[in-house]
Amino acid sequence: MPFTAHDLRYRAEQSYPLLYAYLHRHAQRFLGALKYDAFEVDTVVGHVVEQLVRLGLFGGGDKIPPTALDHLSDAQFYAFLSRSVRNKAIDRLRKRRLQVSTLAELEVSDNEDSEYDPLNDAVAAAWGPAPFATPEEITFAIVSQQELLALLRHCILALNTAPHQLQAVIQELEAMGADDLLGQILQDLSQTTSSLSVPHHMSQHKDHAHKKLRHCLQQKSTNLAVRVALRLTEYTDLVKKKDTVQIQTLVGTELSESEVRMGLQALTTEGLLTWNGEDDVRLTLDQMKRLARYYKCE
Repeated sequence: MPFTAHDLRYRAEQSYPLLYAYLHRHAQRFLGALKYDAFEVDTVVGHVVEQLVRLGLFGGGDKIPPTALDHLSDAQFYAFLSRSVRNKAIDRLRKRRLQVSTLAELEVSDNEDSEYDPLNDAVAAAWGPAPFATPEEITFAIVSQQELLALLRHCILALNTAPHQLQAVIQELEAMGADDLLGQILQDLSQTTSSLSVPHHMSQHKDHAHKKLRHCLQQKSTNLAVRVALRLTEYTDLVKKKDTVQIQTLVGTELSESEVRMGLQALTTEGLLTWNGEDDVRLTLDQMKRLARYYKCE
């Protein structure tokens, strides 16, 4: 890591160039069409720096008591910075869209006697509520995100037995700008993939890698609907011969009948199934394909 929370607190002057470069890179990434707008980029970067100053983390030294952020791991702290940049970038994108709205959409015509003012109905900021109300919420969100990242990293590393598929995913992470996750993965690998020649049909390797990643994430998921979806996809051959699967077939040591029914109801709510509480589940091949791609974090 180029800098840590401890560096920002006690070595602010030396760490600021590294902090600015990190925030600037991620601001451009999240601002999309506005990434070349210097004002917008500086606004996002300045907001995060001001946030760190307000929290006492940037240059606070021993004058300001430690906060929850001081106790985060390096990976969790970088995730917090990335999320902060993303939230402010979304704020700026939404605000820019509001600025181009015509005044006629926000004004009441002078010729009308109505006292209606659309602004009176606003109960929240147009760009959404504050992302976190308390430091505890920040910590909880970061930990949840880190658990998912750890799971994703585990599944990506499992591709090490298929080097070309692993290389396809690494190239995709590079293109996405997922520098932190990519750095951790490369550090965990026992051998680098840079020496591998670029294989033909890279898109095919990427498709195979995505399929394995989805399956790995489903297997490790604690979400009931995801686990039931995985159980259903295990009966692909059965569906090809018969379009129904008995609920009792889905019950096992890891899933009770009541849990299976709860999961089926959740999948029905998501629009992935058509099921009304019967003792069997009617499936189409198209539904099976969608279930094989289904994943939900929470």
